[in-house]
Amino acid sequence: MAILLIPLLAISMIRSLKVLAPFSLISNVFLGLGIAITFHYLLQDIPSSYDRPEFKSWKQLPLFVGTSIYAFEGIGVVLPLERKMTTPEDFRGCNGVLNTAMILVTCGYIAVGFFGYLKYGDAVHGSVTLNLPPSDNLAQLVKILMAVAIYLTYSLMLYVPSEIMWPHLRTRFHSNRAKRVGEYAFRAFLVLITFILAAAIPNIGLFISLVGAMSSSTLAIIFPPIIELVTFWPRVSKLTIIKCFVIMSFGILCFVIGSYASIMAIVEYFQSADEPKPEFIC
Repeated sequence: MAILLIPLLAISMIRSLKVLAPFSLISNVFLGLGIAITFHYLLQDIPSSYDRPEFKSWKQLPLFVGTSIYAFEGIGVVLPLERKMTTPEDFRGCNGVLNTAMILVTCGYIAVGFFGYLKYGDAVHGSVTLNLPPSDNLAQLVKILMAVAIYLTYSLMLYVPSEIMWPHLRTRFHSNRAKRVGEYAFRAFLVLITFILAAAIPNIGLFISLVGAMSSSTLAIIFPPIIELVTFWPRVSKLTIIKCFVIMSFGILCFVIGSYASIMAIVEYFQSADEPKPEFIC
C-alpha cells in the first residue's frame, strides 16, 4: 500500500477538470470491460431465483439504504461539473447528461447486485470481483481493470474537497509560488488521510454504510430541499413546500436509522473479532 501511495500522490496533483476528463473516459472504458467480464462469470451456471430468499431481514435494510445512498450520492461533483461545461443547459432536462448517466448507473448497480447475489448467495463479498476464481487469468484481469479505473478517477474525487477547502487556506500564503506549493502540500495531506483510513479500516463495507447514512444522506437528501426553501422562499408554492418536507423527512429517517444500524454492525464486527478462538488439542 505504501508503494501505491506514490502514483496516487502523482495523479492527485492534477488540478484541472479538463485535464482529468480523458482519464475519466479511459476509466469508464476499463469499468465497462471489467463489468462485461464479470457478467461472463456471473451468468454461467446460475441457480434458480427460487433458491435465494426474496428478502433477508429488516435489520439489514438500513445497511442497504446507507450503502445505496453512498453509491448514488455525487452531489459534490454535480455542481462543479455543470459549472465547467461549455453548454450547461445540456446537463439538465429529461434526456440531459445527469438523468442519462444516473439511469445507466442505476441499471448497472441493479444488474450487478441481482446477479451477484443470485450466483453466490450469502457467500458474495463486498466486491463481487473477490468471488471470481483467483486462478483464472481473466478474473485477475478484471481486478486490474477495476483498480486502474479507480486510480484514474482518484484525482476527480479529490477535486471537490480541494475546491471547497483550499480557497479558505490560500489566504494564509502571500506569494504565488507559496500558494502553488501550499496547494500541492494540501492535496498530498488529503491523500495521506485517505491512505491512513484505507490501511486502518478492516471492513470497508460497514464504514461505507455509515458514511452513506451520515454524510451522504445529509448532502444529497437533507440539505438540497433546505437550500431550495431558503433561496426561493418568497415565491415557494405549497406543493414545493410539501415536496421539500417529504424529502427532508426521508433523509432524516435514513440518517437516524442508517447511522444507528451501521454503528451497531461495526460494534458487533469488532466484538466478534476480539472474541477468543477455541483451542483444539490433538
